[in-house]
Amino acid sequence: MPGYPLTTWLRPLLTLVALAGVLSLAACGGGNGAPSQVINGGGGAPLSITPATATAYSGTPFTFLITGGTRPYAILTSDQSALPVVGTLDGDTLVVVPGSVGTDTPATLTVRDSAGQTTSAAVTVRPALLLPASITITGNPNCGASGSDLCSGQDGTATVQVTGPAGAPLAGRPVRFDVVQGAYSISSTVPGQPLVQSLTVTTDQNGNATVRLVVPVNAATQIATIRATDVTDGSSVVGQFTIAQFINGNTVLSVIPTGVTTFTGPDTAHCSSGSSATFFVFGGTPPYTIGTNFPGAISISGSPVQRSGGAFTITTNGSCFTGLTFAITDAAGRTLLTPPTASNVFGTAAPPPTTLAVTPSSQSCQAGVTNNFDFLVTGGTGEFNAILDPAVSQPTVTDGVIHVTIPSASATGTITLRVSSGDQIKNVTITCQ
Repeated sequence: MPGYPLTTWLRPLLTLVALAGVLSLAACGGGNGAPSQVINGGGGAPLSITPATATAYSGTPFTFLITGGTRPYAILTSDQSALPVVGTLDGDTLVVVPGSVGTDTPATLTVRDSAGQTTSAAVTVRPALLLPASITITGNPNCGASGSDLCSGQDGTATVQVTGPAGAPLAGRPVRFDVVQGAYSISSTVPGQPLVQSLTVTTDQNGNATVRLVVPVNAATQIATIRATDVTDGSSVVGQFTIAQFINGNTVLSVIPTGVTTFTGPDTAHCSSGSSATFFVFGGTPPYTIGTNFPGAISISGSPVQRSGGAFTITTNGSCFTGLTFAITDAAGRTLLTPPTASNVFGTAAPPPTTLAVTPSSQSCQAGVTNNFDFLVTGGTGEFNAILDPAVSQPTVTDGVIHVTIPSASATGTITLRVSSGDQIKNVTITCQ
C-alpha cells in the first residue's frame, strides 16, 4: 500500500512525543503547571514587602513583613546611616532600627529573593521625638506633710512634655499613660469608667500631656510606677513615685465653726436644754463619722456626714459640761487632731420662782388641848413667812419647816395658816373640834 512506509516511520516518532509530554507533566507536578515541591519558602509567589510606604523614627524599631519569592532574601538599603539593615533574611519579619537623623530623610529598602525577584519600600526616617528623662508627679498639697508624692485617699497629676529635635514643644501629640505598678488609678472621662489603668491624652500647646492620678483610701505606703508612651513612634519613659498612708487629718480636714461653741442656760440654776449648733465638715474622703467624749450630754444628728461640705448638728439636753470634744474621722481613717469643742454652762439671770407648796395641805386639831403641827414648805423664792388667822399664836419658820402651836383655849373652829413667799400665798386649813 502506498501509505505503509509513512506509518512505519511515524509511529515511533509519535510515541517519543507522547512520552516527552508525560515527563513534562510529571516535572510540573500535574497538569496544572504547579511545581511538585516548594523550595526555601515563597513558593514562587510574587515577592512583596508590607508596608510599601512607611514613616519611621530614629532609634524606634519598625517592622516590615516580607512575603512570596524564594528565601533567603537579600536586604539592601539606599542609606545605611539612616536605615541600617542586615544583609540577608531567612524569615518573613524584618525589624529595622533607623539611625539618628537631623531632618526627615528618605531611604529605599530593597528586598531581593534567591530567584532574582526584587521589591522595595519607600521609608521616611524622621528625627526621634524627645521625652523627658522621667515623668513629673505633682501631689495634692495636703499630702506635703507626709514627705511623699501622693497620699492615700488623695489625688495628683502625672505630666510629660513631648518636644521635637530642636526642643520645640509638640502640640496635639497622643501620649498613652499606663499604670505599671502600685495601688492607684488614672482618672477618666469615659462614661461608666471613672478610673482606668490606661489612658491616652493629647499634648497641649506647650507639648505637655497630663493625667490625674487617684489613690484609694486604703492604699498602704509603697513605691508606684507609671509609663508614658508616645503613641506615634512608640518611644516611652517610666517614672516612679511614692505613696504614703496618711492619717493626720489636720492638713486634709476642716470644720467650721472652729474654737469653742458655748451654750448658756436660762438662769443661774440651769444649763441649756434644746439649744442646737451646726458644724460643717470639708476635705478628706467622705463620709465622715462624728463622735464625742460626752455622748450622754448632747444628741447628734446628721452623722455620718455623707459629703464634703455636709453638716452635723448637736442639741443640748440640760446637762452641764465644759470641754466637750468631737472625734471627726473621714473614710480614709484621717482624724482631725484639733477639732472644735463645746460647753454648756449656767446662765447669769436669777431663776424664776417655783410654785409655792405646803405639805400637808390641811390638818385637824383636838379641842381642849394644845396642838403642835409641822408643815414643810417648798418653792417660792426661798424666803417664807407664816401667820395664823385668827392669830392664836405666831408660827416659826426654820429651814423650810413651819412649826404651828394651837393653844388649848383656842382649839375650836377653823384656823387658817397663811404662808407667803414673794408674791405667792398658800393657805392651809386647821380644823379643831
